[in-house]
Amino acid sequence: MHKVAQILIVDDDPSLCFILEEMVRSIGMAAESVTELSSAIRMIEEKYYDIIFLDVYMVGGSGLDLIPTIKHNCSDTIIMVISGYADKDIAVKALRLGAFDLLEKPIERELLSHAISRALRALRLDRKVQRLVKALKEKKSELMTQLKRLESLNSRLIETNNALSLLAQNIDLERDAMEKRIALKLKSLVIPALDKFRRDVAFHHKKFEINMLIKQIDDLTTGFSTDARLAVTLSYTELCIASLIKNGLNTEQIAEHLHVASSTVKTHRKNIRKKLKINNSQYSLRNYLSSKNTHSLS
Repeated sequence: MHKVAQILIVDDDPSLCFILEEMVRSIGMAAESVTELSSAIRMIEEKYYDIIFLDVYMVGGSGLDLIPTIKHNCSDTIIMVISGYADKDIAVKALRLGAFDLLEKPIERELLSHAISRALRALRLDRKVQRLVKALKEKKSELMTQLKRLESLNSRLIETNNALSLLAQNIDLERDAMEKRIALKLKSLVIPALDKFRRDVAFHHKKFEINMLIKQIDDLTTGFSTDARLAVTLSYTELCIASLIKNGLNTEQIAEHLHVASSTVKTHRKNIRKKLKINNSQYSLRNYLSSKNTHSLS
């Protein structure tokens, strides 16, 4: 808004235009006047005015006909309609077209000053509201941009998550396939060698351990899909003890077979339960092992 309010007076009476111009200037505003509608249109299109005083009845037409042109060129210009007749219909029509107020001639200086002050306050408020609306629209636009960005990121995260899930599945499948290949290779290489030792008289005193080792390898390669991972979880000694537990041997019998102390077997049993996450002490280790794949550790 201009530092000094720009005011245009449109009236076909030159003497009234002069008086109103002087009044406006006396209260610190810049004033111009015009007595013809065609000249008024040209001035409105070429220059911005904060307030336009518009006479209703003029030679060649009505000042009200200018209101749409004024609003088209600058929607926030304050229009003050002036008339020598207190016509209610004219006042209603002027307000409907977008006029701010209607003043009846003759206009006293005090009334003019009050009307201008009120109009400028309304203009400042209207412009403040427009700035706020503009700022809100800009913020909304920024928020919508951020929302679209977040939606795009979320979509990419979902795609990435799906890709990672698929990759994890493929890794699991590949790992299982590799474990099976390793197990089968182990079986084809180790079992024949162990069988040869078992038939050798020199290793007769180790026949039990060799038989158990052959059986464990055979079990792991035959029932690999479910409990072969026990081989990864448990140590060799723990696997031996787990196999004997599943076959019904108690702690003392296992100690005798493995030539170790009973306390050592008990320690291994505790470790097996811990590694297999069998936290309930009432739950039988043998039942747990028996519930696994029938081909494993039997």
